[in-house]
Amino acid sequence: MKSKSIPIKKYVIQYGFLLGLSIIIYSLVNYSTGNYTTKSVFHYSILFLITLFSIVIGLISFKRKNNYFISLSEALKIGIGITVLGGFMVTFWEIIVLKVIDPEIITQFEDRQIKKIAETSKDFSQENIERKIAIIQKFTSPWIMIIKGLVEDIIVGFFLSFITGLIIRKKRDPFS
Repeated sequence: MKSKSIPIKKYVIQYGFLLGLSIIIYSLVNYSTGNYTTKSVFHYSILFLITLFSIVIGLISFKRKNNYFISLSEALKIGIGITVLGGFMVTFWEIIVLKVIDPEIITQFEDRQIKKIAETSKDFSQENIERKIAIIQKFTSPWIMIIKGLVEDIIVGFFLSFITGLIIRKKRDPFS
């Protein structure tokens, strides 16, 4: 007789909420210290570690409650679910920040990008610089940033849960 897996919904919600809340708290700290528009390798490393931690803990917790069995497909479903739920929470937070709390953040981000272009593009003509600025302004619209963030969440969730799932998976014995 083949035993069934436990439902994954609880783990997706619990650890997706943990991921979203952790990133929102980190974002609040960045906002309160004036570093909201500054994105560095350190910033992305912290976000990566928070995401990795949430997925790994969620998968291990599921595996423990599932008699120490987890398939790769279950790991993918849970991991992607965690990052999508966390991503929606963070997206909602970013909408609040960008539309209600501080709409000037987009302008600050654009100004920072334009300054980088001016510093690195000394050989460009004014027309080329203006073209780059127009592209930056298109990609710094709140909706483009939100969609880009959600797509990144799905991709990162897939890869992290795939690798973690390959490491921790344990199949059930089909003859028991």
